[in-house]
Amino acid sequence: MKSPTLFLITTLSIIGAAQAQVAAPKHDVYLGLGLPGVVALGYAVPLGQTWGVRAEYAGGPKLSQDGSNNGVAYTGSVNASHFGGFVDWFPFGNGFRLVGGFTANDAKASLIGNGTGTATINGKTVSMVGQTFNVDIKFPSTTPYIGIGYGHQKSDLPGLGFYADAGLMFGTFTTAVTTSLTNATIDGVTITQADVDAQTQSMRDSIAKFNLLPRIAAGATYRF
Repeated sequence: MKSPTLFLITTLSIIGAAQAQVAAPKHDVYLGLGLPGVVALGYAVPLGQTWGVRAEYAGGPKLSQDGSNNGVAYTGSVNASHFGGFVDWFPFGNGFRLVGGFTANDAKASLIGNGTGTATINGKTVSMVGQTFNVDIKFPSTTPYIGIGYGHQKSDLPGLGFYADAGLMFGTFTTAVTTSLTNATIDGVTITQADVDAQTQSMRDSIAKFNLLPRIAAGATYRF
């Protein structure tokens, strides 16, 4: 009779341990503020003391800014959001972590330009009055991410906590230009497609120097 009793006790112990493990708080939901994206919402799952995985969405309202450059008055809008999948490594067994992963991005800026003065296009100076010069700048749709952070480590204690992240998304911005100047003759000066292409390439070369997008965020976690 001892064997069935021992088997029953062992089985109940295993079930109880499994139930305790299932019931033990081990997942985080988190809400934070940062840039780009303004508001971040995510879900984190620790995989033991050393590793964890996360999924995150960050987005926010479209931002607008006016300005002028090279004889053109611009009305600009910027939209930046992303979905991210990350792996967290906790090398010291505490809240500090190293982060790697990928982001799926919708990050772009649109500049609607209306001429107000003179501009130099590929070395040719022309009046921009009545002309348009629109620029679209876009970050790649998928980029790798590396960074550091704090929080989301394994813990059996439920409730509120804190997290922070800082990292870099790696990718090269692309630039597209549409303008009424193409093949236009203004005061005897003709702007060809080649002139517009050369000016666009100059802009691309300047923007291509910025081949990464910094990311910072901090906020609250809730463990359950």
